[in-house]
Amino acid sequence: MVGCSGGSDDAPRYRHVVVISLDTTRADRIGCYGAGEVLTPAIDGLAEEGVRFADCTSAAATTLASHASLFTGLVPPRHGIPRNGYVLDEENTTLAQRLDEAGFHCAGFIGSAALTARTGIDAGFAHYDEDFGIAAGEGGADQSQRPGTAVTAALLDHLDAQLARDGAEDARLFLFAHYFDPHAPYAPPAAEVARYRAGFAVGDFARIENAVRQQQERATGRALGQNAVINDGLTAELLRGASGVPTATGRELDRLYAGEITATDAAVGRLLAGLAARGVLEDAIVVLTADHGETFWEHGNAWNHGLWVSQTDVSVPLIVRLPDGRGAGKVVDVPVSGVDVTPTLLDLLGLDDPSASEPEVARGRSLGPAIDGGALPERAVFTFATQPGPKVERGGAPGDWLGARKPVAVRLGPWKLVDAPYLGLRMLFHLGRDPGERTDLLLAPVPATDASTARGRLEAELDALRRDVRPRSTTFDAQQAKQLMGLGYVESSPPR
Repeated sequence: MVGCSGGSDDAPRYRHVVVISLDTTRADRIGCYGAGEVLTPAIDGLAEEGVRFADCTSAAATTLASHASLFTGLVPPRHGIPRNGYVLDEENTTLAQRLDEAGFHCAGFIGSAALTARTGIDAGFAHYDEDFGIAAGEGGADQSQRPGTAVTAALLDHLDAQLARDGAEDARLFLFAHYFDPHAPYAPPAAEVARYRAGFAVGDFARIENAVRQQQERATGRALGQNAVINDGLTAELLRGASGVPTATGRELDRLYAGEITATDAAVGRLLAGLAARGVLEDAIVVLTADHGETFWEHGNAWNHGLWVSQTDVSVPLIVRLPDGRGAGKVVDVPVSGVDVTPTLLDLLGLDDPSASEPEVARGRSLGPAIDGGALPERAVFTFATQPGPKVERGGAPGDWLGARKPVAVRLGPWKLVDAPYLGLRMLFHLGRDPGERTDLLLAPVPATDASTARGRLEAELDALRRDVRPRSTTFDAQQAKQLMGLGYVESSPPR
């Protein structure tokens, strides 16, 4: 057995940890998060057995930076990763490293090249499986990857070998499964195309580009295209002018996306069933989350993740299921973050958290009190855009945070401030009254008193982040760029 929950001698003990990460998965497209038209029975069942955090924000809007935060418990301006293609500095301590020290066998199974071992995100894993069956560019794929069915199969095959070697009674396991299927292009199995009555079978990059241009033309009267905004950035005109109304192409893409979510849920279901059949699930903490979401037609960064920090980009599921039924069925509405996952797991296991010495504004916190029905004090939640890349990363002083000029959002309760330095733009929203972020309260001729107060508090949190947090070093790995070739992964050059 490993550790004890909360450090108490009489608390339940947990043997295994399973972390499931869904790529590009919006919370609002999952059944238990309100998407009644999207079938996700495995995820919904996990939520019934665990604690569902209803308002979780990813730390970043692309895969590598978000996962680095997930596994270090630190915001990107501290761990140092500004976007895909960079390398996690060895000064960071990951969850796998901490669990490896505690005697766990750590094994990761990766769905896309954004998390290849070259990034350093594999630190602490004794086994790191990145056997991609689809090469970058093949069949319109945007990066080297493999389907969720193959991720599940690889994990269960390795698990069988590990249990045979260690014995089921002695094994202590940390298993990480990353499912990439919901990422564009949208190409669900034929059964899901039929289930959601999609008008075409594949949402390839040509159709996505068409949908992007349609939204841009509605907003500004001209179509720039996706790569133009990824490379050069958004404009205030695009952000202010977005209609938030889907086109016919957009609706069809949404149906295909729903099919990808359902297919991914099926792969997760097979994983959970396989863990149960092998006697692992009954002793395992299971965490299910996503690295980021995806904006469709709602905002100026149409059919993108990375350029902006709208809720569509960064609102993700977070479910924590404990094997003893602790907290089962509970829903927590307090805003939380992906950086809270590692501190929570270490707390549940009774293990020291290496990030505890970091400034509070730079790190996550344990959600254990909320699992047990306690209150979580209000705390700022940050999330970071990762695009555009080299254009806004150049020109800083050595050691500066490479993402310093990109958009960042800070939350306190329902209040959300977005700051985009490269655009000289700030926006303020009240998500309780305006969940779609349609009304920028800073544009009011005379801002309401509560809006002015909230702005001051949010700006103080942002100032504290920029004052107190310094990034660890990072390097750009050009070799990774060869596996990140498609739409949204064209920012391959180093910053300076």
